[in-house]
Amino acid sequence: MEAIKAIHTRHSVRAFKDDPIEPQLLTMIVTDAQQTPSWGNSQPWQVYIATGHALTNIKQHYATAAEQGMTEDADLAKVHRGDFSAFASQNMGHWVGTFRLVIDSDPTTYWDSRANLYRAPAIAYLVLDANPNSWSIYDLGAFSQTLMLAATARGVQSVPSYELVKYPAIVRNALGMPANKVVAMGIALGYEKPEKPLNQFRTDRVATPQVLHIIN
Repeated sequence: MEAIKAIHTRHSVRAFKDDPIEPQLLTMIVTDAQQTPSWGNSQPWQVYIATGHALTNIKQHYATAAEQGMTEDADLAKVHRGDFSAFASQNMGHWVGTFRLVIDSDPTTYWDSRANLYRAPAIAYLVLDANPNSWSIYDLGAFSQTLMLAATARGVQSVPSYELVKYPAIVRNALGMPANKVVAMGIALGYEKPEKPLNQFRTDRVATPQVLHIIN
């Protein structure tokens, strides 16, 4: 798939099939993502991909944590609409309003997906060393997008989500990750169930003239 088509085709998938992703394909996707530029070629990221028994373990422990009311403790602080600019908050409010209709049309799938980490067959955890600076976090964002576009180009769908990283200690324990690693983001990977309304939803975007300023 060509790059422009991948950019316009990628969308967030929140209900995945059970079909596993071959390790070789996961490796190819990360190899593609390694082409991401970074400050001084620092390449600050590491990727831990949970599949099979490791992922089942994470899902089970997440479910138990939720049932016991464990406090969320993400390594990167959770933010709310009030923490964003007025412009960004307005965009978020519009998204909530449109996506709420999709949730209401199939609430069973939505809540089941969230409770089971979207039932993804693989989750890529993007990790930084302790106390990352702002530029490393920026670089990780670029790496994240490149990884998802590479996945799209290779026929794999994705969704980045806070839900995947809200209990980082569980992730570190399940994947044998050093305690000083920052579990910055999780990206669920898999093959979508196209018949689900959650996967048919497409967000709109702010008109280009509202964000673009070309000054001669």
